[in-house]
Amino acid sequence: MIINLNFAATALTTGLNVAETMKNSSFLVNCMLLLLVLASVIAVAIIVVKFVQYRLAVIETTKFVDIFWKNKDLKDVATKTATMVKSPVAAVFTAGYAEFKETKESWEDKGIVLVGGKVDELAANVDRAMRRETHVRIQLLESGLPFLATVATAAPFIGLFGTVYGIMNAFQEIGKTGSATLGSIAPHLSDALVTTAFGLIAAIPASVAFNYFNARLQKFENEAMNIAADFLNQIKRSNV
Repeated sequence: MIINLNFAATALTTGLNVAETMKNSSFLVNCMLLLLVLASVIAVAIIVVKFVQYRLAVIETTKFVDIFWKNKDLKDVATKTATMVKSPVAAVFTAGYAEFKETKESWEDKGIVLVGGKVDELAANVDRAMRRETHVRIQLLESGLPFLATVATAAPFIGLFGTVYGIMNAFQEIGKTGSATLGSIAPHLSDALVTTAFGLIAAIPASVAFNYFNARLQKFENEAMNIAADFLNQIKRSNV
């Protein structure tokens, strides 16, 4: 209990020191701090939104994949998964099946026999439709990720710039006073270190979230490719 109280007191004191440092910081450093805080807030908002989006996508994709691989009847799969609008993989299948159904019915109405080269042509049409939908869904899932990557990359450098600037001020103070006492340079060192801290606070969550979402995105893309490949194989094997 004593250790916990000491830790809380230390944290509170540190927080007050940071606030005091920000109050006494130069205009340039405050601008950098404001930029880092703004970037951090936006990054957190993006992380929350993307986490919900990806979580729903994972849940529906898991259900869709289970239905698809257990049921080889394309019409039945399309009926059972029609409401899975959150899943990028289900959306890719839906786009492919819509193209398959529309093209097949159109050709049958015109008396075109779907054999031989026409089967390959139909498969090519379905493949293009699924690839197009894959690109659309990937772009939707990627929205916001470039900002996270930018924050993860740039925030530490912004903080480092503030650190260098603060240290420069510390040396200038030493040159003016002619002494290197702790009291004369400590405010400038605090001014320097607080920007580094804020830079890391902004960068670390953004970096972790970007890597997580990027890994999930790759899984969605791979799963969509597997579904598309099996879809096309079914068309060719069954000779429609």
